[in-house]
Amino acid sequence: MKISEAAKLLGISTDTIRYYEKEGVIYPKRISQNNYRDLDNKDVISLLACLYNRKIEYSMKESVEYVEGIPVSKVTDILNNKIYELESEVKETKNLIDYLTTLKVESETDFYNIGNYWITVEPKCYLLPYAKISQSEFCFTKDDPRYYAKLFEYLPFISQAQVTDVKQYDSSQSVTEWFFVIPEIIYNQLPQEFLKDARVMPRQHCLNTVVINENWEYPNTEIFKDLSIYLKKRNIKSCGIATATYPNYYFQENGKKVRYAKVKVPIELK
Repeated sequence: MKISEAAKLLGISTDTIRYYEKEGVIYPKRISQNNYRDLDNKDVISLLACLYNRKIEYSMKESVEYVEGIPVSKVTDILNNKIYELESEVKETKNLIDYLTTLKVESETDFYNIGNYWITVEPKCYLLPYAKISQSEFCFTKDDPRYYAKLFEYLPFISQAQVTDVKQYDSSQSVTEWFFVIPEIIYNQLPQEFLKDARVMPRQHCLNTVVINENWEYPNTEIFKDLSIYLKKRNIKSCGIATATYPNYYFQENGKKVRYAKVKVPIELK
């Protein structure tokens, strides 16, 4: 069997086969009629042994070292590590499915609650500075495209949110600060170099509402006005930073596209 034929059969490159030849795993023989080098059955079996070793996560060097067989203790260690890795992936996938299911439910029900108020227990998350926005300019917090490109890989698992302190907010403020809201399960997957400025938002009770977001291109802190009034009227104490997230979808009303914002603030329960 020619080297090119063996490469096609085994799904590997001819360079890989030549590497194993160089390492003394196989010994192709030249055929005098056409000067091609052929592999015999023993060579193919040796290549299969190397491929098996690679499949169970051995390096190229180790796949050669153990071509004649692998110590049982080594196999046990490798398989235990692989089982742990797969179990972690399954757990992570389940967490992501649960989170996306929550997002789905919220996206389907939020606009039915415009003007309503309700309390939820929000899981721990992180706020990461993103940008400052006004009607005249958009300024990223960091001058590093790589920083944002990496974070945007995780959309829609993270959302962008406007942030304010409802205790002392100024509804006429023209510049608003924006953050990424990152769930804990996503935070644990992100490279730590991107998370140095992250602010922890502990698990807490939050008051929620949904408001029409007419000025979605140039938002200001006016979006928090109704929530602030509601808190004062009912003598409810806020105990943290309020966030307003802006879903990238809308509903139709009288032939007009209407966008909305989900606003929430941590509160003290009596």
